[in-house]
Amino acid sequence: MAQIAPFAGIFYSADMPLEQVIAPPYDVLSPVQQQALYDQHPQNIVRLMLNKETSEDTPDNNRYTRSAEFLREGLASGAFRLDDAPALYEYIQVFEHPLDPTERVTRRALFVALKLEPYENGVVLPHEETHPKAKVDRLNLMRATNANPEPIYGLYEDPTLTVARSLEGARQGQQPFRKAVYSGVFAPDAEQHLLYRHTDSCLLGELEAFFAERRIWIADGHHRYETGLNYQKERREQESNPEGLKPYDFLLIGLSAFEDPGLVVLPTHRLVKNVPAQRIEELPLLLERYFHLELLSLDAGRLWIKSQSEGVKRFLVVLPGKSYALTLRDGSLMDTAMAGSHCEAWKHLDVTILQAFVLDRTLDISWQTLAHTPDVAYTRDEDEAVDKVQSGEWQLSCILQNPTVTEVRDVASAGDKMPQKSTFFYPKLWSGLVLRSLS
Repeated sequence: MAQIAPFAGIFYSADMPLEQVIAPPYDVLSPVQQQALYDQHPQNIVRLMLNKETSEDTPDNNRYTRSAEFLREGLASGAFRLDDAPALYEYIQVFEHPLDPTERVTRRALFVALKLEPYENGVVLPHEETHPKAKVDRLNLMRATNANPEPIYGLYEDPTLTVARSLEGARQGQQPFRKAVYSGVFAPDAEQHLLYRHTDSCLLGELEAFFAERRIWIADGHHRYETGLNYQKERREQESNPEGLKPYDFLLIGLSAFEDPGLVVLPTHRLVKNVPAQRIEELPLLLERYFHLELLSLDAGRLWIKSQSEGVKRFLVVLPGKSYALTLRDGSLMDTAMAGSHCEAWKHLDVTILQAFVLDRTLDISWQTLAHTPDVAYTRDEDEAVDKVQSGEWQLSCILQNPTVTEVRDVASAGDKMPQKSTFFYPKLWSGLVLRSLS
């Protein structure tokens, strides 16, 4: 099954202001946020994982070559340092629950080098579809830097939390190897980032044996995992002696247990525009073919969607000044609508039902149209999903319930993939705490 290995990490030196140089991963940063990170500190990790494009870029001087130079210069100047020995790195995030500001949550992940496995081997399982464009971008970065600039995120089964207990015992009395307490635009709640370094050979052996009997589900970073596979194939074709395991046969990943009490999964809401006015007028009547409807105020609707009942499929459609509470009339509708094309778990996902009966059959936005239309946008921020409709920027929004890690596991275990924008594991694993060289 899964093969993990310790590795000699690359990390910022102890005298660097860690709060100013780490950042959320590349794929959640807007251009404005990218610039803010550039301005925050000259050694911010954004210059490695998401260097800026310029109008003067050439094949020999571009965002990827500048990323590589940033890493080389950082190592040469001492801003970055390479660990003295291979290790596994425990990453603890302490944060405010996004749906309950009174609750502080602790999530644990373990940074390892994971042996790349094709999906068909059934060892590493994807749960979402991907787009080719992002994979080309990440492949160019990997080629230039010869490194894993930031980790992907994976999940494993551990009902008794064996790994968590082992790591907790190993770090008793230790101070974090690196620590950052961040308060700012990306986390206004004083989010803590703690990194512990584990080198004990007995512990490392126990963890390697544990994962050798486990599969890994990709929670976040499908593009980067598939890029790792492409890079591995490319390097092996270039090698005169490709025998044996090489550094590029492994990928940097943070691993959490499905059972970790700090695992938070958020939905991704939909925003819709350019729907004909007549269809908007007929919307309640059209939706009643599939859902029980209740007209609610905006505030009442937002409270309603949070009072979810397990197994009940419900959605909130927000229009200017009002909302409609939608509850699916009959769960068997999906069996008829999607017969034979996907596994049972996929057919009953909230995003699948929303797409089939709200976007496709009611608003005439098909699965095929969804891939390239500018008339549908996505946000994880419920306030934004409501405000953009009230401002007139978008005609309506669809607010979803929280997905569950069980749904992720069931769909991937069946060899299927969830539609894009199905899950958002909160918070993201931040970039810059540890990197991995492929040299």
